[in-house]
Amino acid sequence: MTKRITDTRFNRACRGEEVDCVPVWMMRQAGRYMPEYRAIRAPHTFLEFCRNPDLCARATLEAAKYLDTDAAIIFSDITIPAWGMGLNLDFSPGPRFEPAVRTMKEIDALTEINPEKDLPFVFEAIQKTRAGLPDHVSLIGFVGAPLTLAAYMIEGYPDKNWVHFKSMMYDAPDALDALLDKVATAVTAHARAQVEAGCDVIQVFDTNAGLLPPDCLEKFAFKYAERVIRGVQELGVPVVYFAKGISQHLDKAAKMKSDVLGVDWTISMKDARAKVGPDVTLQGNLDPCALFASAPEVRKRVTAILEDMKDDPRFVFNLGHGILPKTPPENAREIVRTIRDFYGKSWNGQDLVMDAEA
Repeated sequence: MTKRITDTRFNRACRGEEVDCVPVWMMRQAGRYMPEYRAIRAPHTFLEFCRNPDLCARATLEAAKYLDTDAAIIFSDITIPAWGMGLNLDFSPGPRFEPAVRTMKEIDALTEINPEKDLPFVFEAIQKTRAGLPDHVSLIGFVGAPLTLAAYMIEGYPDKNWVHFKSMMYDAPDALDALLDKVATAVTAHARAQVEAGCDVIQVFDTNAGLLPPDCLEKFAFKYAERVIRGVQELGVPVVYFAKGISQHLDKAAKMKSDVLGVDWTISMKDARAKVGPDVTLQGNLDPCALFASAPEVRKRVTAILEDMKDDPRFVFNLGHGILPKTPPENAREIVRTIRDFYGKSWNGQDLVMDAEA
């Protein structure tokens, strides 16, 4: 197993230990808003990029260096485990599965995943990234929560209404349970393998949980996400659970006992803390669209969140969702600069210089 780095500012905050400065990283921090990423991505399809450990490591490392964040998140995609389960996966531009999984026969045909054998490129990218990161920077691995990955598999592609997925949930709940059971096993294995390869933290993305009515949320989303959380925590690493659109249900999400609970921008951090109690680290929650405002406005909004949480010992700064593609890169850096200034720490972000091999 590649060594993990556990005594970082970010990992300490995940565990609720004292830190000298609120740690910060950003969802989708290695992505299309960065011209350097666009330059190395241009000659490749998205799936080709994800399967190239050198490119994934480079994208991850360059973003962390440019922003000077306390954690890097490995470049990959939440749909990759489904490909390892035997589905055909393509991106055009978003993920597409053909055929979609909508019958018990198709669910039964899904294969058991062997992460190291089926998806070796992910773990090589993790090893290369960990080797290139300084020891004070954590490396985050990630998976899609079972509910969210299953929704993609059922629908076949991202959709506004998710009709096929919801139809199965209402008309064939036993089939959905069977699929979620298989996906939970695969996702847990994939997450654990990322830890074995060198990740210091795992984030579980449950983007589609916010689509569910309250009576289905715990039964189909939280039940299976908790299984993944427990399976990863057995390895001694913190787990972050993030679901967009569940602010009114954060108290229920906290019962899963992830180490960190991500918060979107639809609730204040103070109100989120009041809902979940003191025993979980909160992560969030600047609106990603705020980064399209002026630099002074970005600083103002970041500072307001820091002021709200300055007496809270369990807090990680992040956005309320991922960085948007046309975000001005300098405004993403302004977040980190503002946090460092707030705590009297130095900011070490570095401009990137593309080499001839891009």
